[in-house]
Amino acid sequence: MDSQLALRLLLSFMIAGAWISAASLASEALGTRLGGLVANLPSNILISLIFMSLTQGPGYAAQAAASVPLGMAVDTLFLLAFIFLLPRGLGPALAGALLSWLASAAACAFVLPPLSLGAGIAVYAAIALASFALVEVLLKVRAVEKRPGPRSKATLLVRALFAGSVVAGAVAAAQAAPAYLTGIIAPFPAVLLSTMVILTRSQGPAFARATGKILLLSSSNIVVYVLGVALLFPWIGPWWGSLGAFAMALAYIAGLLPLVRKIG
Repeated sequence: MDSQLALRLLLSFMIAGAWISAASLASEALGTRLGGLVANLPSNILISLIFMSLTQGPGYAAQAAASVPLGMAVDTLFLLAFIFLLPRGLGPALAGALLSWLASAAACAFVLPPLSLGAGIAVYAAIALASFALVEVLLKVRAVEKRPGPRSKATLLVRALFAGSVVAGAVAAAQAAPAYLTGIIAPFPAVLLSTMVILTRSQGPAFARATGKILLLSSSNIVVYVLGVALLFPWIGPWWGSLGAFAMALAYIAGLLPLVRKIG
């Protein structure tokens, strides 16, 4: 295995595992509103785009970032399917959501013509807002207050191992694709999948669905992040560019906080 790829997979496993484990813990401690805001900050996409820039150049990473909003639209449909099917059980929710992702990703990659960054953002925004409206109005999913969750080191380690394995597997699967297709595959909902499974098992379906409703909105911070990548990577490189783009995503999440607090 190429040493760069091995390092990328290792970092994906360690950083995403630790982040998702901590984020699920934060969701349990903060409740579904605030937890949903922090659970989907950039993690695997951050690692993916840094390594793309280091190995294939900032221009390649910026080009890949242009199609990430379309990938996030596909992830939104994954999350919508999971929330919709979860009352039928975790197994059907996972199977249906993954099938939704596969069909949507295939359509975006092989049926739709390549979209510009602006067009991709418009498609993502339309799908995200429509999905949130369906969950809010049709499914009537409501916020759940914070609950005590498992705090043992063994539980947190299992969460980290599970989440890290899912994310590293997704990163490995995206290696052979061209830039535009990589931008669609790279946001594979490994973070969403891990977070929703962990919260379903630790807090129950109602808590997971309520967190998922907020994630439908807060995942837009990934779009803000990749917009920062597209603007900053060619200008100041991957390291400072990643820092600046992540700061943009954090500022955006802070701006969403007053709105999320009003959501039932």
